[in-house]
Amino acid sequence: MASTSLADLPRDLLFNVLDLIPFADLRSLSTVNKHIRALTEPRLYSAVKARWALHHTPPVVLLLRSILDRPELCRHIRALHLEGEGFRENRELKEPPAFPLPAASITKASELILSTGVPHARLWINELQSGTVDAVVATLLATLPNLTSLHLDPNFTVKSRLVGKMLTCALCEPLGQYELPTFRNLNHVTFSPRAKEYRHPDVNNTTDVLPLFYLPKIQFLTLSMDNPTTFAWPAHTPAPSSLTSLEIYRLREARIGSLLSVLGGLKRLHWHWFYSPALDQGVSNAIVELDTVATALNRVRDTLTDLTIEAETQANLLVGDYDPPELEIRGSLNAMAYLGKLRRLCIPWVFLMGFSESSARLRDPLPPSLELLILTGDLDEHDDWEWDDDSIISAMKSELENQALSLPANLRRIILPVPLPCGKLTKEMEEEIKRIGANANLELEWSTWN
Repeated sequence: MASTSLADLPRDLLFNVLDLIPFADLRSLSTVNKHIRALTEPRLYSAVKARWALHHTPPVVLLLRSILDRPELCRHIRALHLEGEGFRENRELKEPPAFPLPAASITKASELILSTGVPHARLWINELQSGTVDAVVATLLATLPNLTSLHLDPNFTVKSRLVGKMLTCALCEPLGQYELPTFRNLNHVTFSPRAKEYRHPDVNNTTDVLPLFYLPKIQFLTLSMDNPTTFAWPAHTPAPSSLTSLEIYRLREARIGSLLSVLGGLKRLHWHWFYSPALDQGVSNAIVELDTVATALNRVRDTLTDLTIEAETQANLLVGDYDPPELEIRGSLNAMAYLGKLRRLCIPWVFLMGFSESSARLRDPLPPSLELLILTGDLDEHDDWEWDDDSIISAMKSELENQALSLPANLRRIILPVPLPCGKLTKEMEEEIKRIGANANLELEWSTWN
Protein backbone atom coordinates (compact mmCIF):
# COMPACT_ATOMS: atom_id res chain seq x y z
CA MET A 1 0.00 0.00 0.00
CA ALA A 2 1.35 3.40 -0.94
CA SER A 3 2.14 5.65 2.02
CA THR A 4 0.00 8.72 2.55
CA SER A 5 1.65 12.03 3.30
CA LEU A 6 0.12 14.82 5.35
CA ALA A 7 -0.49 16.79 2.17
CA ASP A 8 -2.54 13.92 0.73
CA LEU A 9 -5.15 14.00 3.48
CA PRO A 10 -8.59 15.44 2.71
CA ARG A 11 -8.66 19.13 3.57
CA ASP A 12 -11.14 18.84 6.46
CA LEU A 13 -9.21 15.95 7.99
CA LEU A 14 -5.95 17.82 7.55
CA PHE A 15 -7.34 20.83 9.42
CA ASN A 16 -8.45 18.56 12.27
CA VAL A 17 -4.95 17.08 12.47
CA LEU A 18 -3.30 20.51 12.46
CA ASP A 19 -5.53 21.66 15.30
CA LEU A 20 -4.13 18.83 17.48
CA ILE A 21 -0.45 19.56 16.85
CA PRO A 22 1.44 21.48 19.60
CA PHE A 23 2.56 24.99 18.69
CA ALA A 24 6.30 24.19 18.56
CA ASP A 25 5.70 21.21 16.26
CA LEU A 26 3.34 23.26 14.11
CA ARG A 27 6.05 25.89 13.69
CA SER A 28 8.52 23.22 12.56
CA LEU A 29 5.94 21.75 10.22
CA SER A 30 5.42 25.14 8.56
CA THR A 31 8.96 24.95 7.14
CA VAL A 32 8.34 21.72 5.18
CA ASN A 33 7.04 23.34 2.00
CA LYS A 34 4.93 26.23 0.74
CA HIS A 35 1.73 24.19 0.72
CA ILE A 36 2.07 23.14 4.36
CA ARG A 37 3.14 26.65 5.34
CA ALA A 38 0.00 28.10 3.78
CA LEU A 39 -2.07 25.71 5.91
CA THR A 40 -0.18 26.16 9.18
CA GLU A 41 0.42 29.93 9.22
CA PRO A 42 -3.21 30.88 9.93
CA ARG A 43 -3.00 28.72 13.06
CA LEU A 44 0.44 29.95 14.07
CA TYR A 45 -0.63 33.58 13.85
CA SER A 46 -4.26 33.40 14.96
CA ALA A 47 -3.40 34.19 18.59
CA VAL A 48 -0.13 36.06 19.14
CA LYS A 49 1.64 36.87 22.40
CA ALA A 50 4.70 39.13 22.46
CA ARG A 51 6.75 41.13 24.95
CA TRP A 52 9.13 44.08 25.08
CA ALA A 53 12.77 43.38 25.96
CA LEU A 54 15.79 45.24 27.30
CA HIS A 55 18.88 43.53 25.92
CA HIS A 56 17.76 42.13 22.59
CA THR A 57 15.28 42.91 19.85
CA PRO A 58 11.82 42.99 21.47
CA PRO A 59 9.53 40.24 20.15
CA VAL A 60 6.91 42.91 19.44
CA VAL A 61 9.36 44.59 17.06
CA LEU A 62 10.11 41.25 15.40
CA LEU A 63 6.38 40.73 14.91
CA LEU A 64 5.97 44.14 13.31
CA ARG A 65 8.96 43.55 11.04
CA SER A 66 7.50 40.22 9.91
CA ILE A 67 4.18 41.86 9.03
CA LEU A 68 5.89 44.71 7.18
CA ASP A 69 7.89 42.17 5.18
CA ARG A 70 4.89 39.90 4.55
CA PRO A 71 1.66 41.95 4.80
CA GLU A 72 -0.48 38.85 4.16
CA LEU A 73 0.30 37.65 7.70
CA CYS A 74 -1.81 40.41 9.24
CA ARG A 75 -5.01 38.76 8.02
CA HIS A 76 -4.41 35.74 10.26
CA ILE A 77 -4.10 37.56 13.59
CA ARG A 78 -7.32 37.46 15.58
CA ALA A 79 -6.02 37.81 19.14
CA LEU A 80 -3.06 39.97 20.21
CA HIS A 81 -1.69 39.95 23.76
CA LEU A 82 1.25 42.27 24.46
CA GLU A 83 2.63 41.03 27.77
CA GLY A 84 4.74 42.47 30.56
CA GLU A 85 4.72 44.58 33.72
CA GLY A 86 8.15 46.00 34.48
CA PHE A 87 11.45 44.21 33.98
CA ARG A 88 13.19 41.87 36.40
CA GLU A 89 16.55 42.96 34.97
CA ASN A 90 15.94 46.59 35.94
CA ARG A 91 13.10 47.28 38.36
CA GLU A 92 13.88 51.01 38.49
CA LEU A 93 12.98 51.69 34.86
CA LYS A 94 10.29 54.33 34.59
CA GLU A 95 9.06 52.94 31.28
CA PRO A 96 10.20 50.47 28.60
CA PRO A 97 13.16 51.89 26.64
CA ALA A 98 12.85 52.71 22.97
CA PHE A 99 14.22 50.29 20.37
CA PRO A 100 14.84 51.83 16.92
CA LEU A 101 13.76 49.75 13.94
CA PRO A 102 16.08 48.92 11.02
CA ALA A 103 16.06 51.37 8.12
CA ALA A 104 14.31 48.92 5.79
CA SER A 105 11.45 48.46 8.25
CA ILE A 106 11.17 52.21 8.79
CA THR A 107 10.85 52.73 5.03
CA LYS A 108 8.02 50.21 4.74
CA ALA A 109 6.28 51.49 7.88
CA SER A 110 6.54 55.10 6.68
CA GLU A 111 4.85 54.17 3.41
CA LEU A 112 2.09 52.46 5.38
CA ILE A 113 1.60 55.43 7.72
CA LEU A 114 1.58 58.00 4.91
CA SER A 115 -0.95 55.90 2.98
CA THR A 116 -3.43 56.19 5.86
CA GLY A 117 -3.77 59.94 5.32
CA VAL A 118 -3.83 60.74 9.05
CA PRO A 119 -2.90 64.34 9.95
CA HIS A 120 -0.31 63.25 12.52
CA ALA A 121 1.65 61.03 10.10
CA ARG A 122 4.93 62.93 10.48
CA LEU A 123 4.78 62.74 14.29
CA TRP A 124 3.99 59.04 14.05
CA ILE A 125 6.94 58.35 11.72
CA ASN A 126 9.34 60.36 13.90
CA GLU A 127 8.31 58.40 16.99
CA LEU A 128 8.66 55.12 15.11
CA GLN A 129 12.16 56.09 13.98
CA SER A 130 12.99 56.57 17.66
CA GLY A 131 11.48 53.17 18.42
CA THR A 132 9.05 54.16 21.16
CA VAL A 133 6.66 51.53 22.45
CA ASP A 134 3.67 53.74 21.65
CA ALA A 135 4.67 54.13 18.00
CA VAL A 136 5.40 50.43 17.56
CA VAL A 137 2.03 49.43 19.04
CA ALA A 138 0.14 52.02 16.97
CA THR A 139 1.79 50.77 13.78
CA LEU A 140 1.14 47.15 14.66
CA LEU A 141 -2.55 47.80 15.35
CA ALA A 142 -2.91 49.72 12.11
CA THR A 143 -2.02 46.53 10.23
CA LEU A 144 -4.52 44.22 11.97
CA PRO A 145 -8.03 44.55 10.50
CA ASN A 146 -9.32 41.19 11.75
CA LEU A 147 -8.64 41.51 15.47
CA THR A 148 -11.29 40.12 17.80
CA SER A 149 -9.29 40.39 21.03
CA LEU A 150 -6.65 42.91 22.17
CA HIS A 151 -4.84 42.81 25.51
CA LEU A 152 -2.23 45.44 26.42
CA ASP A 153 -0.33 44.78 29.64
CA PRO A 154 1.15 47.63 31.76
CA ASN A 155 4.42 47.91 29.80
CA PHE A 156 2.41 48.88 26.73
CA THR A 157 0.12 51.53 28.23
CA VAL A 158 2.62 53.88 29.90
CA LYS A 159 2.22 56.35 27.04
CA SER A 160 -0.45 55.93 24.41
CA ARG A 161 -0.74 59.21 22.52
CA LEU A 162 -0.16 57.67 19.08
CA VAL A 163 -2.35 54.66 19.78
CA GLY A 164 -5.09 57.06 20.81
CA LYS A 165 -4.69 59.27 17.74
CA MET A 166 -4.78 56.23 15.47
CA LEU A 167 -7.93 54.90 17.17
CA THR A 168 -9.58 58.32 16.97
CA CYS A 169 -8.96 58.51 13.23
CA ALA A 170 -10.11 54.92 12.73
CA LEU A 171 -13.23 54.99 14.90
CA CYS A 172 -14.39 58.55 15.51
CA GLU A 173 -14.09 60.15 12.08
CA PRO A 174 -16.41 59.61 9.08
CA LEU A 175 -16.08 56.09 7.71
CA GLY A 176 -13.46 55.87 4.98
CA GLN A 177 -11.84 59.22 5.69
CA TYR A 178 -8.59 57.46 6.60
CA GLU A 179 -7.10 54.21 5.32
CA LEU A 180 -7.20 52.46 8.68
CA PRO A 181 -8.90 49.32 10.00
CA THR A 182 -12.39 49.84 11.38
CA PHE A 183 -11.88 46.98 13.87
CA ARG A 184 -15.39 45.80 13.10
CA ASN A 185 -14.83 42.43 14.84
CA LEU A 186 -12.93 43.64 17.90
CA ASN A 187 -15.12 42.71 20.87
CA HIS A 188 -12.73 42.11 23.77
CA VAL A 189 -10.19 44.79 24.83
CA THR A 190 -7.95 45.14 27.88
CA PHE A 191 -6.00 48.38 28.34
CA SER A 192 -4.16 47.81 31.63
CA PRO A 193 -3.10 50.39 34.24
CA ARG A 194 0.33 51.66 33.22
CA ALA A 195 3.49 50.28 34.82
CA LYS A 196 4.76 52.38 37.77
CA GLU A 197 1.75 54.66 37.51
CA TYR A 198 2.82 56.92 40.39
CA ARG A 199 5.90 57.96 38.40
CA HIS A 200 3.78 59.47 35.63
CA PRO A 201 1.67 62.12 37.40
CA ASP A 202 1.51 64.42 34.37
CA VAL A 203 0.38 61.83 31.81
CA ASN A 204 -3.33 61.73 31.01
CA ASN A 205 -4.71 59.02 28.74
CA THR A 206 -8.38 60.03 28.60
CA THR A 207 -8.37 61.06 24.95
CA ASP A 208 -6.40 57.91 24.11
CA VAL A 209 -8.86 55.39 25.55
CA LEU A 210 -12.25 57.02 24.94
CA PRO A 211 -12.20 55.96 21.24
CA LEU A 212 -12.53 52.36 22.45
CA PHE A 213 -16.18 53.10 23.25
CA TYR A 214 -16.76 53.65 19.52
CA LEU A 215 -15.80 50.08 18.61
CA PRO A 216 -18.86 48.79 16.72
CA LYS A 217 -18.99 45.35 18.39
CA ILE A 218 -17.24 45.86 21.73
CA GLN A 219 -18.64 43.53 24.40
CA PHE A 220 -15.97 43.23 27.11
CA LEU A 221 -13.82 46.24 27.95
CA THR A 222 -11.19 46.59 30.67
CA LEU A 223 -9.30 49.87 30.89
CA SER A 224 -7.53 52.28 33.17
CA MET A 225 -8.55 55.88 32.65
CA ASP A 226 -7.01 58.96 34.23
CA ASN A 227 -9.33 61.62 35.63
CA PRO A 228 -9.58 64.52 33.16
CA THR A 229 -10.19 68.07 34.28
CA THR A 230 -13.04 68.19 31.77
CA PHE A 231 -14.70 65.06 30.41
CA ALA A 232 -15.45 65.28 26.69
CA TRP A 233 -16.02 62.65 24.02
CA PRO A 234 -13.65 62.87 21.02
CA ALA A 235 -16.56 63.02 18.55
CA HIS A 236 -20.32 62.46 18.66
CA THR A 237 -21.56 60.75 21.82
CA PRO A 238 -21.13 57.01 21.34
CA ALA A 239 -23.85 54.43 21.94
CA PRO A 240 -22.02 51.12 22.46
CA SER A 241 -25.13 49.01 22.99
CA SER A 242 -23.12 45.80 22.57
CA LEU A 243 -20.93 46.58 25.61
CA THR A 244 -22.16 44.35 28.44
CA SER A 245 -19.09 44.13 30.71
CA LEU A 246 -16.87 47.01 31.85
CA GLU A 247 -13.92 46.85 34.24
CA ILE A 248 -12.44 50.26 34.93
CA TYR A 249 -9.49 51.44 36.99
CA ARG A 250 -8.68 54.78 38.62
CA LEU A 251 -11.63 56.84 37.36
CA ARG A 252 -13.33 58.67 40.24
CA GLU A 253 -17.01 59.14 41.03
CA ALA A 254 -17.04 62.70 39.64
CA ARG A 255 -16.21 61.38 36.16
CA ILE A 256 -17.57 57.85 35.90
CA GLY A 257 -21.18 59.03 35.57
CA SER A 258 -20.43 60.62 32.18
CA LEU A 259 -19.06 57.29 31.02
CA LEU A 260 -21.91 55.16 32.34
CA SER A 261 -24.55 57.42 30.84
CA VAL A 262 -23.91 56.06 27.32
CA LEU A 263 -23.79 52.35 28.26
CA GLY A 264 -27.36 51.33 27.55
CA GLY A 265 -26.65 47.59 27.64
CA LEU A 266 -24.22 47.29 30.55
CA LYS A 267 -24.81 44.25 32.76
CA ARG A 268 -21.53 43.86 34.64
CA LEU A 269 -19.43 46.65 36.15
CA HIS A 270 -16.18 46.16 38.07
CA TRP A 271 -14.97 49.53 39.33
CA HIS A 272 -11.52 49.90 40.90
CA TRP A 273 -12.01 53.12 42.89
CA PHE A 274 -8.60 54.67 43.49
CA TYR A 275 -7.09 57.70 45.21
CA SER A 276 -3.51 58.93 45.47
CA PRO A 277 -2.56 62.52 46.32
CA ALA A 278 0.14 62.25 43.63
CA LEU A 279 -2.27 61.66 40.75
CA ASP A 280 -5.13 63.55 39.08
CA GLN A 281 -4.81 66.58 41.32
CA GLY A 282 -7.75 68.95 41.07
CA VAL A 283 -10.18 66.15 40.24
CA SER A 284 -9.29 63.25 42.52
CA ASN A 285 -9.31 64.29 46.18
CA ALA A 286 -9.39 62.73 49.65
CA ILE A 287 -13.20 62.71 49.95
CA VAL A 288 -15.34 59.77 48.89
CA GLU A 289 -18.62 61.32 47.74
CA LEU A 290 -21.05 58.43 48.16
CA ASP A 291 -24.03 60.44 46.90
CA THR A 292 -22.12 61.03 43.66
CA VAL A 293 -21.26 57.33 43.48
CA ALA A 294 -24.92 56.34 43.80
CA THR A 295 -26.05 58.93 41.26
CA ALA A 296 -23.49 57.69 38.75
CA LEU A 297 -24.51 54.06 39.20
CA ASN A 298 -28.14 54.94 38.61
CA ARG A 299 -27.19 55.75 35.01
CA VAL A 300 -27.20 51.97 34.39
CA ARG A 301 -29.94 50.98 36.82
CA ASP A 302 -32.17 49.46 34.13
CA THR A 303 -29.58 46.92 32.96
CA LEU A 304 -26.90 46.34 35.62
CA THR A 305 -27.06 42.91 37.27
CA ASP A 306 -23.53 42.51 38.67
CA LEU A 307 -21.58 45.25 40.46
CA THR A 308 -18.15 45.06 42.08
CA ILE A 309 -16.51 48.08 43.68
CA GLU A 310 -12.97 47.79 44.99
CA ALA A 311 -11.36 50.68 46.86
CA GLU A 312 -7.64 51.38 47.09
CA THR A 313 -5.48 54.31 48.09
CA GLN A 314 -1.79 54.88 47.53
CA ALA A 315 0.61 57.11 49.42
CA ASN A 316 2.42 59.92 47.64
CA LEU A 317 5.57 57.91 47.03
CA LEU A 318 7.14 60.70 45.00
CA VAL A 319 7.61 62.80 48.15
CA GLY A 320 8.57 59.91 50.41
CA ASP A 321 5.18 59.23 52.01
CA TYR A 322 4.48 55.59 52.72
CA ASP A 323 1.45 55.77 55.00
CA PRO A 324 -2.06 55.65 53.51
CA PRO A 325 -3.38 59.15 52.77
CA GLU A 326 -6.12 60.67 54.88
CA LEU A 327 -9.58 59.85 53.59
CA GLU A 328 -13.06 61.13 54.40
CA ILE A 329 -16.31 59.40 53.49
CA ARG A 330 -19.37 61.62 52.93
CA GLY A 331 -22.99 61.03 52.07
CA SER A 332 -24.65 57.66 51.54
CA LEU A 333 -25.31 55.07 48.88
CA ASN A 334 -29.04 54.95 49.62
CA ALA A 335 -29.94 55.82 46.02
CA MET A 336 -28.45 52.48 44.99
CA ALA A 337 -31.72 50.97 46.15
CA TYR A 338 -33.09 51.98 42.74
CA LEU A 339 -30.78 49.60 40.84
CA GLY A 340 -33.74 47.44 40.00
CA LYS A 341 -31.94 44.62 38.14
CA LEU A 342 -28.95 44.19 40.45
CA ARG A 343 -28.49 40.61 41.69
CA ARG A 344 -24.86 40.55 42.86
CA LEU A 345 -23.09 43.30 44.80
CA CYS A 346 -19.48 43.25 46.04
CA ILE A 347 -18.57 46.43 47.90
CA PRO A 348 -16.27 47.71 50.66
CA TRP A 349 -17.79 47.48 54.14
CA VAL A 350 -16.81 51.10 54.85
CA PHE A 351 -18.80 52.38 51.86
CA LEU A 352 -21.93 51.12 53.59
CA MET A 353 -21.05 51.30 57.29
CA GLY A 354 -18.31 53.93 57.55
CA PHE A 355 -14.94 53.68 59.27
CA SER A 356 -16.54 53.19 62.69
CA GLU A 357 -19.83 52.20 64.28
CA SER A 358 -22.46 54.82 63.53
CA SER A 359 -26.10 55.23 62.60
CA ALA A 360 -25.43 53.86 59.10
CA ARG A 361 -27.73 50.99 58.15
CA LEU A 362 -26.47 48.26 55.89
CA ARG A 363 -29.79 47.56 54.23
CA ASP A 364 -30.73 51.09 53.12
CA PRO A 365 -28.78 51.00 49.81
CA LEU A 366 -29.72 47.41 48.93
CA PRO A 367 -32.07 47.04 45.95
CA PRO A 368 -34.95 44.55 46.29
CA SER A 369 -33.59 42.39 43.46
CA LEU A 370 -30.31 41.65 45.28
CA GLU A 371 -29.46 37.96 45.81
CA LEU A 372 -25.78 38.01 46.87
CA LEU A 373 -23.97 40.64 48.96
CA ILE A 374 -20.19 40.43 49.37
CA LEU A 375 -18.65 42.88 51.83
CA THR A 376 -14.89 43.44 51.68
CA GLY A 377 -12.30 44.88 54.06
CA ASP A 378 -10.90 47.39 51.57
CA LEU A 379 -9.28 50.45 53.22
CA ASP A 380 -8.79 48.62 56.53
CA GLU A 381 -5.18 49.85 56.60
CA HIS A 382 -6.34 53.44 57.23
CA ASP A 383 -5.97 54.95 60.70
CA ASP A 384 -9.68 55.87 60.75
CA TRP A 385 -10.70 52.21 60.48
CA GLU A 386 -12.05 51.21 63.91
CA TRP A 387 -13.73 47.92 63.06
CA ASP A 388 -12.54 44.52 64.20
CA ASP A 389 -13.95 41.04 63.65
CA ASP A 390 -16.16 41.17 66.75
CA SER A 391 -17.66 44.58 66.00
CA ILE A 392 -18.41 43.62 62.39
CA ILE A 393 -20.22 40.47 63.49
CA SER A 394 -22.08 42.43 66.17
CA ALA A 395 -23.14 45.12 63.68
CA MET A 396 -24.41 42.49 61.27
CA LYS A 397 -26.35 40.80 64.06
CA SER A 398 -28.04 44.09 64.94
CA GLU A 399 -28.93 44.70 61.29
CA LEU A 400 -30.47 41.28 60.79
CA GLU A 401 -32.33 41.20 64.10
CA ASN A 402 -34.02 44.56 63.57
CA GLN A 403 -37.41 43.34 62.38
CA ALA A 404 -38.56 46.88 61.66
CA LEU A 405 -36.20 46.99 58.70
CA SER A 406 -36.85 44.44 55.99
CA LEU A 407 -34.11 42.89 53.90
CA PRO A 408 -34.38 42.62 50.11
CA ALA A 409 -36.84 39.85 49.40
CA ASN A 410 -34.45 37.93 47.13
CA LEU A 411 -31.34 38.19 49.33
CA ARG A 412 -30.08 34.69 50.05
CA ARG A 413 -26.40 35.08 50.92
CA ILE A 414 -24.09 37.59 52.64
CA ILE A 415 -20.31 37.25 52.92
CA LEU A 416 -18.70 39.28 55.72
CA PRO A 417 -15.22 40.87 55.57
CA VAL A 418 -13.96 38.68 58.41
CA PRO A 419 -11.44 37.65 59.44
CA LEU A 420 -9.60 40.92 58.85
CA PRO A 421 -5.90 40.59 57.93
CA CYS A 422 -4.84 40.94 61.57
CA GLY A 423 -7.80 39.00 62.94
CA LYS A 424 -8.68 35.36 63.43
CA LEU A 425 -12.03 33.68 63.72
CA THR A 426 -12.53 31.27 66.57
CA LYS A 427 -14.86 28.28 66.34
CA GLU A 428 -17.27 30.17 68.58
CA MET A 429 -17.29 33.16 66.21
CA GLU A 430 -17.89 30.90 63.21
CA GLU A 431 -20.81 29.25 64.99
CA GLU A 432 -22.19 32.67 65.91
CA ILE A 433 -22.07 33.78 62.26
CA LYS A 434 -23.92 30.64 61.18
CA ARG A 435 -26.53 31.13 63.90
CA ILE A 436 -27.13 34.78 62.98
CA GLY A 437 -27.65 33.79 59.35
CA ALA A 438 -29.98 30.92 60.17
CA ASN A 439 -32.14 33.19 62.33
CA ALA A 440 -32.43 35.60 59.38
CA ASN A 441 -33.18 32.76 56.95
CA LEU A 442 -30.11 33.36 54.79
CA GLU A 443 -26.55 32.08 54.35
CA LEU A 444 -24.19 34.28 56.37
CA GLU A 445 -20.55 33.45 55.71
CA TRP A 446 -17.04 34.70 56.35
CA SER A 447 -14.50 35.41 53.64
CA THR A 448 -11.90 32.83 52.64
CA TRP A 449 -9.52 35.07 50.68
CA ASN A 450 -8.01 37.18 53.49
